[in-house]
Order: sequence, then C-alpha cells, then structure tokens
Amino acid sequence: MKAEADALLRCVDQQSALVREFIQTLEEESALLLDSTPNEALEALTQRKNDYAQRLGELDRERAERLGRLGFASDRDGVEAAIFAHPSLREAFDTLLDLAAQASELNRRNGQIIDIFIASNRRALDTLHGLMGEDLYDAKGRLSRP
Repeated sequence: MKAEADALLRCVDQQSALVREFIQTLEEESALLLDSTPNEALEALTQRKNDYAQRLGELDRERAERLGRLGFASDRDGVEAAIFAHPSLREAFDTLLDLAAQASELNRRNGQIIDIFIASNRRALDTLHGLMGEDLYDAKGRLSRP
C-alpha cells in the first residue's frame, strides 16, 4: 500500500511539474497575443499547448488508475479520501490543484484576448465588404475592384 501511495505521489508531482511548464507556455502566449507577432510563433505555442494537454491527459489517467489501485475513486471525494488515508499526499494534491486553477485562469484570459481579435477582424472585414461589396476578392485573392 505504501508503495502505491508513493507512486501516486510521484504521479501528482509529475503533473504539477508539467502544469508549471504549461503555465509558462500560457504566459508566453499571453505576451505574444498582446504584442504584434507573426502567426508562426503563435502556431508553435499552440502545438506546445496541445502537447501539454496530451501529456497531462496521460498523467490524469495514470493518477486515476493509481487512485483506483488504492481503492479510491478519481473524483474530488476519492482524492479527499486518499489524502485522509495518506496524509503525505496533501501537499502534492494542493499544489496540483492550485497550479491547475492558475493554468485555467490564464487559458481563459488568453481565450478572451483571442475573441477580441476575432471580433475586431470581423468588424474590419464587414467594413471592407460594405465599402467594396460582396465580391471583395477574385479567385486569385486579389482585390476584385481597384
């Protein structure tokens, strides 16, 4: 039982380390979104975010499996019961939950910035369409009217 609890602790610590890296990526994304930057930089960050999401998902599954081996569910109640039975897990889970909340908030704010950019681009396109009509560009991507 002790070995399983130690393995769970290592898993949670790995998740925390990965979430810290993810937070760094989100902070970089936020800085790029607020700066005029080439799309390639944002595309690279998006790929990194997707990689983190995949790796975090794998660790989530491992954590759930390890909780199950200890006889606990993987939901909040199961985690609380595991912490009650193995107090050494408290700090690791608290850290993970704090980091996850921080990452969620950063991701939400970055999403708001992206939504603002999208709305601004839509307004600009609507203005161009109003000025030029619906046939703004020809099949080759050139302005259809001078």
